[in-house]
Amino acid sequence: MPDYIYPWQIDYTETSSGSGVILEENRIITAAHVIDNSLSIYVRKTGSDKRYKAKIEYISDASDLAIISVDNDEFFNDTKPLLLGQASKLGDVVTTWGFPIGGSQLTITKGIISRIDYDKYSHSGFYNLVGQIDAAINSGASGGPAIVNGKLAGITFQADDSEGASNIGYIIPVAVISQFLNDISDKEVDGVPTIAINTQTMNNPQIREAFHMKADMSGVLVKESSPGLEEKQGLIKTGDVLLEIDGLTVGNDGTVPYITGDRIDLRYLFTRKQLGESISIRLLRNGKEQSFNYKFNYNNYQSMLVTRHYSGFIPDYEVIGGLVFQELSRDYILNNFEKDEYPAWMVTIYYDHKEKELSIKDKAVFLATILPDEINLGYDDYEDKQVTNVNGTNIDSLNEFRQAIKNNNSEFHIIKFENPSGQIILNKQLTNEKEAYFIDRYNIDTSTGIGL
Repeated sequence: MPDYIYPWQIDYTETSSGSGVILEENRIITAAHVIDNSLSIYVRKTGSDKRYKAKIEYISDASDLAIISVDNDEFFNDTKPLLLGQASKLGDVVTTWGFPIGGSQLTITKGIISRIDYDKYSHSGFYNLVGQIDAAINSGASGGPAIVNGKLAGITFQADDSEGASNIGYIIPVAVISQFLNDISDKEVDGVPTIAINTQTMNNPQIREAFHMKADMSGVLVKESSPGLEEKQGLIKTGDVLLEIDGLTVGNDGTVPYITGDRIDLRYLFTRKQLGESISIRLLRNGKEQSFNYKFNYNNYQSMLVTRHYSGFIPDYEVIGGLVFQELSRDYILNNFEKDEYPAWMVTIYYDHKEKELSIKDKAVFLATILPDEINLGYDDYEDKQVTNVNGTNIDSLNEFRQAIKNNNSEFHIIKFENPSGQIILNKQLTNEKEAYFIDRYNIDTSTGIGL
């Protein structure tokens, strides 16, 4: 894992283990977080003491799924692939197979499918379908199969560690696995598509009246739509009311009917699709109904301002005057703050949508670390604060930050912040003279960053 305070360093290495299951075509599927940041991977079969070297073929961090392969076909002797089953129903008897902590032998637990929901995947921070089971899932069991009627019903991947929870585990359902396998059929991982919008429920009759909804209408209000949507497609705009998606009526609470007979968050409809596919949408705009097909051009990573976790993520950084600047990532937030201590500005932009091409995507640059020295004396108030302007240039990425520093012909570097508003001023000549000291004192990697 990287060190988010001193991002030129890599944290200690350790050995960990997880579970997996053999699919057709000699592919092994597991949870992405099992092989996340791996330096080497080895697999062994139940009942065997021999280990075989493996490698990652495909990984979808958003779905917390990965395919690994073994070059030596000997590994697959006397094995039988597990076939995908149908979507599970509430009450289905399920067995989970894996190698949880507490021993080295295969463990089988039995329970039932107790809920199908749309919830957060802790690995990436994105939401997708989950299956809740009452069979315990412990560390090491992740990546193993959940089996219903002899077929794969899901991949075990996380437990509920909230206060009061007991024997609550979660599996990645067949629908998510199928989306992932269809995604990689062209030998590329395109990810999970999304629409970059934020919505508001319309349970209150007054808000429905204000947006000219008829008595038999239900839906949700688009309270924020990315500029990419409005400028490029003009299909979904702020102030629209989403009435129907993929042929399903949207409820005033933001849910749609689900096969279990209950209702589920409308966003799950997006996760079933592939990039390049379309979904039908009916909406209300200024009291008039409109219908169209929306083509998915972006995945959920490309639609967010704050970078979510992906396997092998290493934070980019820039050091100037002992001040370490980064682009804000979910990993930085989770690794450096307690849940009730997140800076307000980070929470605000965490949910911002900026649907743009990944190569030109806006990012939030902030001062992550201050390496103590007289050159930056008195600037402690600006640690973990967002940079908005450098030397007269508005900053929306670390590359823009670098260019603003590099192109400065003035005597001072002026770095401005918001929340609190203020500025850091560094003498350019003194900053240059201090570079060698910081490199030597903190063993900074000079292969990145124009400040070094």
